[in-house]
Amino acid sequence: MAVPRRMTSARWGLALCLACVVAPPAFAQTSGEGYLEEVVVTARKREENLLDAPLSVSALSASDLARMQIDDLGDVQNVVPNTSFNMGDAANAIIYIRGVGQRDSLSFADPGVGVYLDDVYLGRAQGSFLDVIDVQRVEVLRGPQGTLYGRNTIGGAIKYVSATPSDVPLLEADVSAGNYDERRLKATWSGPLSSSGSLAGRVSLAYIAHGGYNRNRFAGSTDRTDGDKDTLAWRAQLRYEPNENLSIRVTADRSVNEPKRSMTPVRVTGGPALVTATADFLPRQPFDIEADFNDVERLVVEGAAAVVDYRLSDALSLKSITSIRRLEHATHIDLDGTGLDIFGVHVDQDQDQFSQELQLSYDAGGSMRALLGAYYFSEDDVSPDGISNSEPMNFGVFFSPYGTVSENDQSVRAAAMFGEVSWQLTTRLEFTAGLRYTDEAKRLRRKACQNFAILGTVLPAIEECNPPLGSSNPFALSLDLDKDFSKVTPKLALSYSSEQFGLAYFTYARGFKSGGFDGRIGYNGASDGSAVDTQAEPYDPEVADTYELGWKASVSDGRLRVGTALFYNDYQDLQLSSFSATPQGGFATVFTNAGEAETYGVEAELVASPTQNLLMSLSLGYLKAEYSEFINSQMQDVSGSLTPINSPELTGNFGLQYRQPLGFAWLEMGADVSYRAAYHVEVNNLSALKQGSFALVNASIGLESNEGKWGVSLGVKNLTDEMYITHGFDLTAFPGVGLAYYGEPRTYRLGVRYSFL
Repeated sequence: MAVPRRMTSARWGLALCLACVVAPPAFAQTSGEGYLEEVVVTARKREENLLDAPLSVSALSASDLARMQIDDLGDVQNVVPNTSFNMGDAANAIIYIRGVGQRDSLSFADPGVGVYLDDVYLGRAQGSFLDVIDVQRVEVLRGPQGTLYGRNTIGGAIKYVSATPSDVPLLEADVSAGNYDERRLKATWSGPLSSSGSLAGRVSLAYIAHGGYNRNRFAGSTDRTDGDKDTLAWRAQLRYEPNENLSIRVTADRSVNEPKRSMTPVRVTGGPALVTATADFLPRQPFDIEADFNDVERLVVEGAAAVVDYRLSDALSLKSITSIRRLEHATHIDLDGTGLDIFGVHVDQDQDQFSQELQLSYDAGGSMRALLGAYYFSEDDVSPDGISNSEPMNFGVFFSPYGTVSENDQSVRAAAMFGEVSWQLTTRLEFTAGLRYTDEAKRLRRKACQNFAILGTVLPAIEECNPPLGSSNPFALSLDLDKDFSKVTPKLALSYSSEQFGLAYFTYARGFKSGGFDGRIGYNGASDGSAVDTQAEPYDPEVADTYELGWKASVSDGRLRVGTALFYNDYQDLQLSSFSATPQGGFATVFTNAGEAETYGVEAELVASPTQNLLMSLSLGYLKAEYSEFINSQMQDVSGSLTPINSPELTGNFGLQYRQPLGFAWLEMGADVSYRAAYHVEVNNLSALKQGSFALVNASIGLESNEGKWGVSLGVKNLTDEMYITHGFDLTAFPGVGLAYYGEPRTYRLGVRYSFL
């Protein structure tokens, strides 16, 4: 169904008014004639113009990402409405769209927003905080995507689409340096590998490093900074097209980040209450920490994929996506906020996954289009972890060091059948129906013990997990749990298009995220077998029903693109993670189906090119998120006193880019400001961890040669040096602190780009 690209100037006012209230399109570079480029997306697993897709999707091209200084997927939250995307404590991506997501970093907690690297689902939150390297575009799909997409897209999906091998030779390098000892090097080669052009390749390499933003005040530290970065990444591709009916693309990638220090949160409350000597410690300022357990941080992500696209006939094609991926992550995190050895958390994760997807698509250019598919995903994740301290802590009746060791060995086997069919009822009216059946089997084998050692902490190897004499937890925990989860998730959509109005659509979709087992069983005051049995009960799947009404169009001969949406989301059986203390004074965690929530709101995005040299962009999002039921660990409904996390009521961004010819080159100047209203970052809504409203300002200036062969740029991010919380822990119950992670301070860098071919 084609959507018109033109609209009379009399409708400019209507378009602008609606854009300031409601949501979809994306940003694109202006063309030489002052019109906006066509934006092609694959949100419905077929290439189509952004304005033809009847769903909320934002698309950021490579030029958009560069123009807005988007260095990693986390920066996308500043320009896409009702989206929150931050780095967690264990290199995990914490993503929320329209108030739906997951914050827990351990492997048993599945994400609520799926991240896809070239159509391959990334099974763990670790490794999903991707750097922007040799990318073609990023798509953000808001709302449940359960019909066409693999696992855990109950809140939405984020698609990272890499640049593909080119038909002409390309050799390009980009070098930059900035404050905090920042160094960046990106290099790309691409081009044909055979005289016929049937074989082509592409190789990209990136080195990204900077010093830590935190200042470590711990007297015993050998390094006064904390949270640095040292990443080396590469990606290689081969594309083989022997004829017009067959295309084969093989990719491989690897990324290693191995800095000197992990990222330590900042203490925002008094010192640990369970250590008398530090009970009156005062909170530090943002970026000031005291860390004695931050000496390990290593993240390795690697994988390979093969995509085969074969046209069976003019109307029928078959696509296969096969992938293997591997993740290693090791870290030491200081979670007491002091220089004492109290609450050092260690994690060592090793994950392997395999996925296979088959798609059979039908499009004869008539009144019906269809996509049928099958999906299989398997995952094995082994994660030893624990807590270490040697400082005697006050447990009410005795003082003792406290430690834990555990190991989670989790496996997932998931299979799905899906289909989506679109019928052109009239020349202007299209109806779409989709259905997905998902079946998942989860198995958790867990070993764990706690240790209260009066004379010092003794942490045995996990194979010897037998608590010593005198432990308050006198058993060696060893569990083998399994459970199957299945669900049918439908989708219905009706869209109407006309040359005078654009595209209007209504969508109903159901999202699903499977249940599982609490990976911290045994740390919740479980001193007997019956208590463990209670904790070992599986938590239920999440379900979300979303209703959306949207409109999008191109206005004034293509000089303005606008999209809007209204949505309502009924969110059931939320899987929530929080922390507290046991009755004996030990560490307790709560991961359960807390209840139900509702989110509703409006979104708007527009991009305009009023003149040949000026580009303007605007995005707005209003979100109302509230619990309709929240049963806490004391079996009380506290829905009226708590607010869902990472759900600011208002988000927005306004950007300008101006280009002026200088004869030998183009002068480019850009600036944008993003706004985010107040929000909470942890489930208990600790007041010290509530972030107030704030705005971030970015600016850049540069030169680009007329033919695009070279470029020089100077960019500043967070120009006003705003300090804001992105993530945190309420550990006031145990060991007695509130801890916050802060966003990046003001950074600047000078870059040079040169194309050799």
